[in-house]
Amino acid sequence: MEQDLKKAGMKRCYACIQWEGQRTYYADKQLIKVDVGRTGNCLVLHKQVKGSHSCEEFFPLR
Repeated sequence: MEQDLKKAGMKRCYACIQWEGQRTYYADKQLIKVDVGRTGNCLVLHKQVKGSHSCEEFFPLR
């Protein structure tokens, strides 16, 4: 599993405040260090989803 830097604001679970997966958010650079293949708990769908997943309910990190 490899972590990459991704842009914040993308409509993916890794960039959503409702996703409880492992990630590091750099607010000053608007970047997220994350392994998009890793699963985390989604507080909207109430199930485990990968960071690369997307849904209609999106709440961006700030």
